[in-house]
This record gives sequence, C-alpha cells and structure tokens, in this order.
Amino acid sequence: MIVKERERALQLESLVALSKRGVLLNPQENYINQLVKGFEGECAFDALMKGLKCECLILNDLLLKLNGHTFKIDTLMISSKGVSIYEVKNFEGEFVFREDKLKIVSTNKEITNPVHQLNRKTMLFRQLMEEHRVDFPLKSYIVFVNKQFTLFETPVNQDFILPTMISRHLKRLNNERGAINISHTKFSDALKALHHKDTTFITLSEYSYTALKKESFCKECSAVLERLNGRMCECMKCGHKELAVDTIFRQINEFRLLFPDNKLTTNEMYQWSGKLFSKKSIRSVLSKHFTLKGQSIASYYE
Repeated sequence: MIVKERERALQLESLVALSKRGVLLNPQENYINQLVKGFEGECAFDALMKGLKCECLILNDLLLKLNGHTFKIDTLMISSKGVSIYEVKNFEGEFVFREDKLKIVSTNKEITNPVHQLNRKTMLFRQLMEEHRVDFPLKSYIVFVNKQFTLFETPVNQDFILPTMISRHLKRLNNERGAINISHTKFSDALKALHHKDTTFITLSEYSYTALKKESFCKECSAVLERLNGRMCECMKCGHKELAVDTIFRQINEFRLLFPDNKLTTNEMYQWSGKLFSKKSIRSVLSKHFTLKGQSIASYYE
C-alpha cells in the first residue's frame, strides 16, 4: 500500500520551467538532466514496488529533519519484518567499486559514494526511531534500477541490489508472511507528518519576466505548442494531445512558481501563454481555480 506518493521536487519544477523558457547556462542544464534522470529512476522503482502483493506500507520521497540534520529517503517500506530503506540510483554505464570508491570505468572519474550517503541516512533514521520509541528491525539497500548499469568488483558485504537482482528481491518480499499492525500504521502516519516540503533552490543567474519566452509548451516533450484543434492542444513534434483547459492551467501554475509575488491576471496569462488561447478561455480557467479580487481593470486572481 502506497502511503505517500512521490512528487517532483519544487527545485526541479522551477529548473524545468526556466530551461524551456531559455535562461539556463550549460552547467545548469547538466544539473537539471541529472535531476530528471534521478527522478525517472525513482519513478521506475516506484512502479516495481506498486506490484508487491505482500502486506506493507510504502512512503516515497521522505524529507526528514533531526537535530539540525536534513536527510532524504528515496523509498521506505514498513512490513511485519521491519523497516527497509532504499537508496535508488539510475546510473548508466560501467562502474567499478574499489578501495571504498565508486568510479566510472571509461574516465576513471570518482563519483559520490552511495554507501556513504546511505550510511548517514540510516544512522539518522535509527536515531529518529529511537526518539519515537520504535524498535523495528532496520535494513538499508542501494538499488541500481538502470538495466544498462554494470558494476565491477561488487563488494559482497554491501547491500547492493543490481538490476539483475531486483526481481529476485521483490519475489523474496512477496514470499514473506505476516501482517502489519497498529504500531506499524502509527509509525507510518508519524513519518508522513514529519515530512518537510523541499523548498531548496540552487543559485541561478537573475531572471526576469521580460527575459523569458512567452509560449505554451507540450506536457510530454516541452516543444512549443503552435495550434489548437477545437478543445484540444496537439503537439506538432511528438503528437501528444491535451485538453486546452489543462494546458492553460499548467502555464498558470508555472507562472505562479517562477513569479509568486506577481499578480495573476487574464492579460498577463494571455501574454505568458504566447497568445495561444483566447482571453475568454484563460478567464474561465482562472475563475474555476482562483478567487477574483478587485474590480474592472485592476482585478486579479489569487
């Protein structure tokens, strides 16, 4: 049972919006690609975990704070056997784990050791369990979800789940017997309540409304939408179709994300969406989701 679904982080949403509208530098584009790939890997693991038949509680993307320390858990599962923490990696290519270092084979470049990351999270989570007087057994795993990932010299004493081992691991979970009880549910509810919204944002060069592209973008491929087909928006690049009202609402939310202090008006959204939609259609969406403030030309929505 999924107790907490995964959401795309505010930081990633903002970066994607700025990327489409043309203000990011190359290093920032590389960073956004890493974030997107990581998120895709986590979603792929979510899909596998949703297929579990065993009785369990799953919380995705937990951001927790303890004694001034912040840590993120990709996936946490509570079952009758205890608590399992999964650190999900979407690495692609050939890697080697040698002398407690993880390196890319082709370049010999060392990357952040996921073992160190997981050890820190496990230590902090164990302390959190102690604070809540929970004594469930605790296990931690690093799961590599990308089928194009190869790891040489895999340490036998590490809880690595390689791509070829995932199905076997899930099968073992499904074969476990036992039911969750009220203590499991209470702890799950407590963790969900302890979750913090991720409000961090990387430092960007200054951006302004005037510097950004004023267009509407495809939900699937981020291409500029050029025409309406009745009540539908159809992307000329990938063929994706979406209700025009949903496309309008996406553009509005993107504007609110990037410019939270700006007033939301029909004219502003008409310009922001590239004049693809009529002001009447935009006003209808604004009226449905927001409250009108003020009168006549000075009116706005919030």
